[in-house]
Amino acid sequence: MDPVTHVVAGVLIGQAARDRFPETKALVPLSALAAWMPDVDNIVTFFGAEAYMRHHRGYTHSLLGGALLAWLLAIVATRFCGGAKTSKLFILFYFGVLSHLFLDCITSYGTGIFLPFSDVRVSVPSVFIIDPIYTLAMIALAVAASFRPAARKKLAVAGLAVMLAWPALGFGVGKAVAAHARTLLVAAGQQPTSVIAQPDAFSPLWWKIIAEEGDNYVLTGLSLAAPDTLLPERRFERAGREELDALGRTAPVFSQYVWFTDFPVRSATATPEGTIVAYNDLRFMAVNPLVTRVRGPMVPFTLTAYLDSAGRLTQAVFSQMGKGEMILPNTGITTAAVGGG
Repeated sequence: MDPVTHVVAGVLIGQAARDRFPETKALVPLSALAAWMPDVDNIVTFFGAEAYMRHHRGYTHSLLGGALLAWLLAIVATRFCGGAKTSKLFILFYFGVLSHLFLDCITSYGTGIFLPFSDVRVSVPSVFIIDPIYTLAMIALAVAASFRPAARKKLAVAGLAVMLAWPALGFGVGKAVAAHARTLLVAAGQQPTSVIAQPDAFSPLWWKIIAEEGDNYVLTGLSLAAPDTLLPERRFERAGREELDALGRTAPVFSQYVWFTDFPVRSATATPEGTIVAYNDLRFMAVNPLVTRVRGPMVPFTLTAYLDSAGRLTQAVFSQMGKGEMILPNTGITTAAVGGG
């Protein structure tokens, strides 16, 4: 989720608990910091796109790692802000960390909450990664709580209720949209083996539909403003996990990509030197026309393989947000950033 929503969740937690910590200075800002803290792992951005893919939403976003962050903040707060015991502040700050984990798990990106015991990425897509309605509703209640001390706790609790209820609504709507989309696809003569609805920009009005059909994925979309009309379909060839794992034996980034992706697809282009194969994850392809106009054709987290005429990998380019880094096979060497790949 975006950092503003994380911070507002922390503010609401601090406001709701303020009467239990009367002597602790700057409790609400500290609570906001606790709710943001797991994103300190954004520092991996400086180590390149591959490091970001592997480590963002990793250890600092785990139940155990988040507890360590909350404990460290509680120690610092006790030392410099006085008031409550460290153990009591730890509980409050850990609630802030848990709000961060919750807000990340309800998006499609995936969060490693069980690290270091398991690197499975948990995702229950219910809200788009930026949801203005959701965030503004929480901000409005946090601001109201600031200006109305007598009703502060009730307003803050209401804001936290919105934080929990909106994703629950989105989850239910998503299930209904997926079932309806399957009906529309079958009526159009298709035979999908699975149909998944994920929130797109301006959900719950807009939904991305991913249907699996044989060796292909069908990507379309549905707006609740026109619920009986699917957006124009785009078909993609599914990327075989075995193919990516085979490439991963010469460049580990491909094996990491297998772990990272949910709906990997491939497109191949023949060249005089061999073949260029681009891999994408449908999670990061928007269907909302507005997003397409703003972002253009760029798709985050694109991995491109350059193969010679014998099918051997000569180089790979991994692109996080339109800017890529070149990876040389069998060396683990990553070169400086290059143009979008």
